[in-house]
Amino acid sequence: MQLHLEGSNSISSGKEKVFALLTDPNFLAKSLPEAEDVKVLDSESLEAKLKLRVALVSSSLRMKMTVSGKGPPSKAVLLADGSGSGSSIKIKSTFSLEGDSPTVMRWSADVEITGVMAGLGSSLLKGFATKKVAEIFEGITRAIESSA
Repeated sequence: MQLHLEGSNSISSGKEKVFALLTDPNFLAKSLPEAEDVKVLDSESLEAKLKLRVALVSSSLRMKMTVSGKGPPSKAVLLADGSGSGSSIKIKSTFSLEGDSPTVMRWSADVEITGVMAGLGSSLLKGFATKKVAEIFEGITRAIESSA
């Protein structure tokens, strides 16, 4: 099953700082909601165990996230690949930054889900994914603004 999600957030900080934090695995490791056992692997990657609950299905996924396609100070790509509990998820997220304090972050994510979670149905998964991705970007926005 494939999903496409997009949105935007306004961040009360300068574009250079926002870009630096969004592409820093150490910062991302501290700002991922509901992440456990987070390890920074190198200057581009991290690994985390994420707990997900969709309807009656609860799952833990081991996700590896890598920052790539950097175009400082306005765009980058975050690739995430993970599996667990009979499911597999691949995500390609792209963000672009506009303006400067506030900085507008526009993002999109292409998600591919296979296994048990894919069997839940597209409308249920799309609602869950939309909510979860929004929570992640809101958490990152709060973390950037509080790091001033």
